[in-house]
Amino acid sequence: MIIYRSDMPVDEYNRMRQAVGWKVLDRAQAQTGLDNSAYLTAAWDGDKPVGMARVVSDGGYMTLVADVMVLPEYQGKGIGRQLMTNISEYFDSLSSDGRCIMVNLMATTGNEGFYRKFGFTERPNDAMGAGMVRWINE
Repeated sequence: MIIYRSDMPVDEYNRMRQAVGWKVLDRAQAQTGLDNSAYLTAAWDGDKPVGMARVVSDGGYMTLVADVMVLPEYQGKGIGRQLMTNISEYFDSLSSDGRCIMVNLMATTGNEGFYRKFGFTERPNDAMGAGMVRWINE
């Protein structure tokens, strides 16, 4: 049975990053990132984390959904959908007083349709230019 918690040990985080084909981060740097997350939701199968997603925020209006990942052997079981539902509920609680929140996300190639189901709009479009990224010491 999958349960959802708000913790992710740094070594498990890096193992999950590696399992989905992402760069393994310096342990201290990764821990700082996890510690400074505005919100973190993680899927656990017993004592094994199998998925996670987190939110980074300036505390005002600007937010970023980051690190949405599910171990390959657990993909297709609704875990990613539940992680994004948890994040959507977090944003609903923040905006319940009517404040404006801009939620940014950089989808991995081929997963844009998944995020559309949660109200995300692809860029560029008529109102917004292309999203961009710059890596330092990649």
